[in-house]
Amino acid sequence: MAMERTNLLNMAKLSIKGLIESALSFGRTLDSDYPPLQQFFVVMEHCLKHGLRVKKSFLGFNKSLWGPLELVEKLCPEAAEISASVRDLPGL
Repeated sequence: MAMERTNLLNMAKLSIKGLIESALSFGRTLDSDYPPLQQFFVVMEHCLKHGLRVKKSFLGFNKSLWGPLELVEKLCPEAAEISASVRDLPGL
């Protein structure tokens, strides 16, 4: 279980790094057909299915979907901008 968690976090880091690098190198707006963005969503889906969550807090487990995103953001600082963009999306 710990090895799966480590592998998922490493895949998330690689996915985020690739997404940022490719988006910056092309200087274009990301859309749903953009392969690095699709890869990022696949990795995030696996993280959510695995149950990757932030550690238990004083008030209990964080049951929101933001827990895994906050954990990835904490472990991979490059993800902070992506997380902020997702939080600012309307309807979430």
